[in-house]
Amino acid sequence: MKTAQSIYESLQTERNYWLDRGRRSASLTVPYLIPRSNQQTMDNTDAYTLPWNGIGQRGTNNLSAKMLMAILPPTEAFFRFTLDPVEMEKQEAAMAESGATPEEIASAKSEIELTLNKLELSILRSIETSNDRVVVHEAIMHLVVSGNVLMYVGDDGLRCYHLNRYVLLRDPVGEPLVAVTMETMAIDQLPASIRDELDKDDEYSDVMDTQEPLTADGKRMTVDVYTCVKWTSDQVEWWQEINNKEVEGTRGTASKEISPWLPLRMNRIDSSSYGPGYIESACIADLQTAEALSQAVTECALVSAQVKHLVKPSGVTNAKGLAESPNGSYLPGNPDDVYTVRTDKGSDINVAFTALQRIEQRLAASFMLAEMRDAERVTAEEVRIQALQTETSLGNVYAILTVEFQAPYIRRKLELYMRQGGMPRLPKDLVKPMVSVGLSGVGRGNDLEKTARFIQILQQALGPEGMAKYVNNPELIKRLSSSMGISPIGLVKSEQQLAAEMQQAQEAAMQQQMMANPEKLASAAQTAQEMNTPQEQQPNG
Repeated sequence: MKTAQSIYESLQTERNYWLDRGRRSASLTVPYLIPRSNQQTMDNTDAYTLPWNGIGQRGTNNLSAKMLMAILPPTEAFFRFTLDPVEMEKQEAAMAESGATPEEIASAKSEIELTLNKLELSILRSIETSNDRVVVHEAIMHLVVSGNVLMYVGDDGLRCYHLNRYVLLRDPVGEPLVAVTMETMAIDQLPASIRDELDKDDEYSDVMDTQEPLTADGKRMTVDVYTCVKWTSDQVEWWQEINNKEVEGTRGTASKEISPWLPLRMNRIDSSSYGPGYIESACIADLQTAEALSQAVTECALVSAQVKHLVKPSGVTNAKGLAESPNGSYLPGNPDDVYTVRTDKGSDINVAFTALQRIEQRLAASFMLAEMRDAERVTAEEVRIQALQTETSLGNVYAILTVEFQAPYIRRKLELYMRQGGMPRLPKDLVKPMVSVGLSGVGRGNDLEKTARFIQILQQALGPEGMAKYVNNPELIKRLSSSMGISPIGLVKSEQQLAAEMQQAQEAAMQQQMMANPEKLASAAQTAQEMNTPQEQQPNG
């Protein structure tokens, strides 16, 4: 059986190819994300070459923030538990056969939905109080730049493994088969369980007994820890190895549906274990062009900003006296002896600068930067349509992240919450989590756009009277609230409230009519008095 280190070394060649491609994207955007070395080291002090144009870094941060708000929005639930309609129909049929009335079945269903709603809030609260959002943002930045990242959802929170820290092998369908992470850790940073195992090894026992984290030359004593993860048809298994020996107590297993290991990629390529990042797939050419033009324009501007003078060697003007004289002084000399150097490259700089502006506009659209067209009047409708178009352009990104991250992440968090005793286990076939943001949010935005456009055309064709005659307002409110992701409960009046208000209005109108006609008011009062007066009982004949 191969060791974790041998598997890691055998899969390094393909990983390093994709790592070099990601490093090229990082050099144009955020250089510190991917260091120059393929092997991680403690206290890395690599020097990074900064790009000449900052739109790549600004766009990467902006796009990562937008994707984080779409995947894990802080103001709304990004998932909800739904009842499987087939299983729910079976449960209702069983309840009906046992003698339950339709009202009791509906009441039981409402209680289940209310309980699931409370469970959603509890899980969201646990996510908000953890470091998950910070780690997810880090993972998204690596997906944008390098296109690959490995996440671990553990009891203590999330961990993000960069591309230079792991290798991965997938089958032709795209399902992961094996992954190996390599971490160079200092002896004093190892967990207590691993330290106890190393203490039993003769190679490390002397080091563990000294309790001294530094060697004689002042460097920290480190050890390479390999974590091997293997997926099968229905479960995932992992363990850790040090010096080609398995560390006891580190082996773990889990169902494939609730696996804590999530290998993520930004784009899918058939029969490939890795995928390109957003930078490489969307804007690498424009970034390279902008980098070259920015360097040329900046260097030319720096040269043009310099002020240098030439002095005729045979002239009467003293060059040293001219250079050392204060401002506004009078010196003997001939103005023909002094010449100011000029580059005369202004027109050439303008050509390069104009091309750079066009490239930056395309990059701003790729990075979803809020830059409107240069005009005196830019309507709010134009801004909204452009925002919708940019959100829709990320539909493929949301699609793969929904399958490979959001859904497994929710299932894993639910498993951890139930394992910690937060709630009893839910029936697996009846209750299923469903993602309600990301790609679903893009779909709701398209539905909102179509509904608003339909109502606008209908109002122009039929007018206000036709709209009141043909449009069902309660149904329209439901569709608009659903497409915008807003709950109408408590915000929009229900049909019962509208009926009660209409009845009150009718009663108030009748009272006003009676007040305007005293005879009707007196007649109504007399009628009410006669109805309230008890009739005298007739004596028995």
